[in-house]
Amino acid sequence: MDGGLRSTCSPSNGEQSSARHVPNTFCFALADAHSKTWICVTHRSRFSKPGDYISMEFAGFPVLIMLGKDHIARAFHNVCRHRAYTLTKKPAGSSLVLGCRYHGWSYDTKGSLVKAPQFDGIDGFDKAQNGLFKIHACTDRNGFIHINLDAGDDIYAPDLEDLMDFSVEHGISSNSKWLTGWEMNGAFNWKTIGASDRTGIGTSNSSAARTSATESFLSMFQRPCIDLSTFQTSFAAPVTILFAFPGWHIWATMTALPVSALQTTIKCNIYSNDGNALTPTDETKFRDFFAARIMALEDHYAATKFIRFEGVPDQLPKLKAHLQLERRSGREIYPGKRESGNSESFCKAEKLCNELDMLTKIGRNAGHARVDSVQVRLDW
Repeated sequence: MDGGLRSTCSPSNGEQSSARHVPNTFCFALADAHSKTWICVTHRSRFSKPGDYISMEFAGFPVLIMLGKDHIARAFHNVCRHRAYTLTKKPAGSSLVLGCRYHGWSYDTKGSLVKAPQFDGIDGFDKAQNGLFKIHACTDRNGFIHINLDAGDDIYAPDLEDLMDFSVEHGISSNSKWLTGWEMNGAFNWKTIGASDRTGIGTSNSSAARTSATESFLSMFQRPCIDLSTFQTSFAAPVTILFAFPGWHIWATMTALPVSALQTTIKCNIYSNDGNALTPTDETKFRDFFAARIMALEDHYAATKFIRFEGVPDQLPKLKAHLQLERRSGREIYPGKRESGNSESFCKAEKLCNELDMLTKIGRNAGHARVDSVQVRLDW
C-alpha cells in the first residue's frame, strides 16, 4: 500500500517568500506536519457503539478511525491490504465487518483480516500478517483522539498540556456528547489556521436567522438561543481549533483538511457537555459562526500570502534535509508509508486473483453477468 507522499517538489528560488503558500512546497509541508506529528482529529463521543467509524483524508493518506468491540478507538489506513482498494468511501458509518468490494477481503473492528477468498487454502498464507495497516492512535483523558501517521515505531508522546487545561476549564470530557457536524470549503492554505489569531479569529457574525411570530411565542417556553458572540479558543496543532462559549454547555471544533496549496476542507463539529440537542435556530447560528471564521481565514490568507519571511522559514531546513536524505538513499522516502512483503504464497494467490479478474473481464465482454466456472463473488 502506497500510503506515503510523493516527494516530487523542491523548494523554489523564492525561499524567503511565505513558504506555506507556495504550491511547490505544499507536499513537503504536508509531509512535515502530518506524517510525523500527532494530529487531533476527533472526539470519543463521535462513536456510540462498536463498529462506528469515520473516514477522512489527511495529506493524501486515507484514514479510517473505528471503535472496536473492546470500546477502544483505533486508526487504520483506509485501504485493503490486497490491492489497496478503498474500504469505505462513506465519511461515517457503522459495521462490525468492513469488506473490500474488489476481491472480498474483510476486516473486523480491530483491523484483523477475517476473510480472504481464494487465499485461505494457500500454503503459508497467514491472515494475522495481513490485517489493515495500523496508524498510531491515542485517546486522551478528556476524550480527544489523536493520530500519528509516522510508519516508524519510535513515536514520542503527544504534548497535550494546553489542550487538557482548556478542556478542564470548559468542562470538556470523555462524557461530552457529539451533536452534529458538517464540512465546508475554504480558499486558503491549511497552515493559515495555525497562523491566525488563536484567541478569536475575526469577529462574530452579527446576522441572525429571522424568526416568525409563532417561533417568537414558542421561544418563551424554550431555553434561550445560544449566544456565540463571546468565545474562547485553543489551538490543537497543527490543524484543529477548539471553541468554548462561556455560560453555555456547548463547544465546537474546526479541523482543516488540506486539499491543495490554495484549498482546504473544514470539518465543523458541535458537542454538548449536558446532552441537550441543538435547536434549528442554534444550528443556523453555528453555521453562520463557522462561515464567518472561514471568511476571516480567507481574508487573512489573502492579506499575508505574499509577505516575505524575515530569515528562513522553519520548515525549509527540514525539507532540505529530507531531500538530501532521499538523494543519499537514491529513492523517495515516505514517512507514512507501510510496506507489505510479497511471499511466494502471496504471489501464488495474487496470480490466482489476476486469473479471476481476466475470466471476469472475458465474461463481461461476452455479455455475461457472471463467470459460471468461478465459484466466488468478486463484487459484494
